[in-house]
Amino acid sequence: METPQPLWNKRALLKDSTLVVCDLHIGLEEELKKKGIFVSSGTPGMVGDIKDMLVEHETSCLIINGDLKHNIPQATWQEYREIPGVIDRWLRVTDEIHVIRGNHDGGVEEHLPGEVFIHDARGYSRDGVGYFHGHARPSKEVLNSDVLVTAHSHPAVVLTDRLGKRNKFHCWSRIRYSGDEGEGYVIVMPAFNPLLGGVNINEEGYLGPFFRDTAILEENIYLLDGTHLGDIRGKVCPEGA
Repeated sequence: METPQPLWNKRALLKDSTLVVCDLHIGLEEELKKKGIFVSSGTPGMVGDIKDMLVEHETSCLIINGDLKHNIPQATWQEYREIPGVIDRWLRVTDEIHVIRGNHDGGVEEHLPGEVFIHDARGYSRDGVGYFHGHARPSKEVLNSDVLVTAHSHPAVVLTDRLGKRNKFHCWSRIRYSGDEGEGYVIVMPAFNPLLGGVNINEEGYLGPFFRDTAILEENIYLLDGTHLGDIRGKVCPEGA
């Protein structure tokens, strides 16, 4: 089986002819506005970037691994206005779109046309890969996949140099784990929306019940550009920094 591969500097994953993204949080700008932070919608840029990747890699399937929308429990005018057009643009260049429910996706079906496949929070298995957002326990079918792909944590690492300056970087994780179902590998994806913060995984670990129920045997961290940091649990800077 071909292993899913990150597209460096793209915050997306490619598996054969399937493109995977997560944590778009369309509507985030409305929450920021309520806090006095006024930024223009980043949705057109995200939509265009994903459409370009779908075309470039000649994909036949797009999987959104949770949190397509942002606001809960009620959607905002921004989500009602933007999401249908988002889906329409992607369906012009790919055959299938699958949405796995994230913790921000309550009522997401109101925004989606009938051609979109919606999966519950337990996830979705396709071509040997089990996809789940991460805020709920994955199904046994997903856990029995050859490799898992999850989201939700918006993973980031905080690196501290010798002068004590702290810098935060969004990242990918590839983890070998052990749980009740045995050992396996899971890829933790970065959030696609660049406005989102992230969990400092080298200080706080990962979010969700899957990581509470499993032990990390090996961890490899990659920055968005592909820089390999290795296993940095408990470390504050990469070797030789």
